Order: sequence, then structure tokens, then C-alpha cells
Amino acid sequence: MSTSSVMTVLGPVAPAALGVTDAHSHLYIASVPGGAADAPVLTDVAGVARELAGFRRLGGGAIVDCQPGGCGRDGNVLRRLSQETGVHVIAATGFHRRVYYPTDAPLFGMSAERAAEYFLGEIRDGLTEARPQRSSETSEVLGACYPGVIKIAAEATLDASPLPLFEAAAEVCKATGYAIEMHTERGASVEAFLAFFGGRGVSPRRLVFCHVDKRPDFGLHRELAQAGVLLEYDTFFRPKYDPERGVWPLLGRMAAAGLAGSVALATDMADPALWAELGGGPGLAAIFSLIKARLERMGLPDETIAGLLGGNVASRLSVHRTF
Repeated sequence: MSTSSVMTVLGPVAPAALGVTDAHSHLYIASVPGGAADAPVLTDVAGVARELAGFRRLGGGAIVDCQPGGCGRDGNVLRRLSQETGVHVIAATGFHRRVYYPTDAPLFGMSAERAAEYFLGEIRDGLTEARPQRSSETSEVLGACYPGVIKIAAEATLDASPLPLFEAAAEVCKATGYAIEMHTERGASVEAFLAFFGGRGVSPRRLVFCHVDKRPDFGLHRELAQAGVLLEYDTFFRPKYDPERGVWPLLGRMAAAGLAGSVALATDMADPALWAELGGGPGLAAIFSLIKARLERMGLPDETIAGLLGGNVASRLSVHRTF
């Protein structure tokens, strides 16, 4: 009998083995010629490795890296970071916002069928840039490096979003069971996005809506959670989103309503300034010193905290890989 697992860059891992997990972040983003001038660049691999090692010493277990191919991802770097630090890394296939790609990026001209072939090809055969190869440093033959999630990016409205790519993600999700983790523009139009995917046969339990704490409407969040969506919150380190008036009260209300199991917590540290080792920011250690400590002061049960800090997202990323 097959068992479910989460696919990491080093292979399948039992969901419970991931431990404390940052449900949405970025470990490496190369500069993309022709992309947006203000697109994040995160290439201090040594600094990220030091911080990951510290995260591991504190009890950290895994990071979901949400940088898809074509806009700065490097699966070989992700694999090396995981090998060197012991932190599980879940990579992403899929796509980001159009602004982060070169103007001639072929992805955004693809049909839904062709894009689905591309996403499914990465799931079956490995990340495009990290398929079997011989290491130039050691002459070792490296195996394929597989994604564990489908990352997609919405614009502020459904009509402004790349619908053929959405359709491709829906088909691949249904074919593989892989979860779709979707960037939203501060939670805008999530009702329409849920209806879109529902209309294409995607279970809400395969959807993770990101950055929705930037729209801290408890009634909306309650409805999404009751529908089955996993909600990702990540503004803890960002004063401009006023976490004391936004994410923390929202999280408290979700927990009081018995809906904490529909929330996953993250840092979304695409900006080097947020990393302690790179820019003096709160960094990964603050998952423990700031976020976990605050959850404990709120009086949440250990089981609830464990879900918020890893268990909830791990269960959504877990699949029976039979394809």
C-alpha cells in the first residue's frame, strides 16, 4: 500500500517529519534580465545557509520555496542548501507574476495544454535546471530534483490574471494531487479565484491562498476556511501592514472559531533585508522568538501551534505519488 509523502528537493519525506515549516518563503532568487527593475534578488547563498543552519539548531525543519522556474529559481542551489543544512526544502513548479519575467518569456504565450505539459514535466522528470547531470565540482552524477508544490500568481482580478496558466495548474493539480499555492495581491478577488478553480473540479483542500492576512476580513477568512482553503499568513515582520491590528487579531479570531487548522504561517522573505544574516532583519529565528512565543502567550494548545507552524501545510502538500 502506498503512503503519502511531501516531495522535497532531496526526495519524499513523511509529512510529520517536516517539523516546524515556513509555509512560504524564498531561499534563492537570481537576477532576471528583462524582468522588473525592483524585482527581488537573493543570491547570498552562504548567508542563507548560515541562517538555515541556525534555524535547524533551534528546531526548524522545512521551508517551502515559492520561486518557480524562469524567474530566478535554481534547483541546484536549493538542493545544496538542503544537503548542507539539514533543512527540508520544498521547491515549486508553476509561474509567478508576469512582471518578474523577461518580456519575451514563452510561458505567458502558452496554451493551457502546453503549460500543463511543462508543469507536469517538472513534476515527473524534475526541475528543468536540475535534472540528472554530472557535478563540475566532484564529478558525481546528481539525480533529478523534484518540486513539491504548484506555485501560481494571481493579479488583482481574475480577468487580469493569466487564465490559460490557471487552467493548466488546475489540470495538473487534478492529475497529480499536488497542491496549488497561489500568490494573491493582498487577498484581492480570492472569492473569484475560489470559484474559478471550483468550476474546474479542483478541491478547495488543494488550494493555499497566500498573503491573505493583508486583507484581514475575519468573515471572509472564516468562509474560505469553511470551504476548505488553507490560508497563508506572512505579515508578522512587516510594520507597514500593522500586524498588531491585522494578522495577530485575525489569527486570534480564527483560533477562537476553531479554524486554526485552516491557517499556515510563513515569513515570505524574498527581501534580503528581512534575513538576519543578510540585512539585519528578524530572520528565521523569529519564527521561534516572535511567532511561536506569541502563540504560546495566547494560550493556544501545543497541537494547534504545531499545526500553524508546519502540520497544516504539510498535510496539504502530502500526496500519493503514483504517476
